[in-house]
Amino acid sequence: MQPLVIESGANGHSTFSLPVSDYVENKNLAGGAAESITVPAGAKFAVFSATADFYVNYSATAAEIADTSDGSGDEINPAIRNISGVTTISIYSTDANKVSVAFYS
Repeated sequence: MQPLVIESGANGHSTFSLPVSDYVENKNLAGGAAESITVPAGAKFAVFSATADFYVNYSATAAEIADTSDGSGDEINPAIRNISGVTTISIYSTDANKVSVAFYS
């Protein structure tokens, strides 16, 4: 699995860059149903991309956003997350949606 890299740019300052991931999971979501992705061994970061809005939960089944007052809500459209310690990612979309998750160590 490719590492997430911070390198020195041309001006000598740190630059965030993503090498091409060698581990990507794709999900074709049928609107209204959650799907799970098992986090591969050694993954520390997940980079998400989708064709429409999607909801993610790292400890329970994702669902359409509803009011919460206990911190248990789903996250909408995350970009990149540190997933150290996470074993399963649940993804939900209200409409048909294509979601990809690229993993990095």
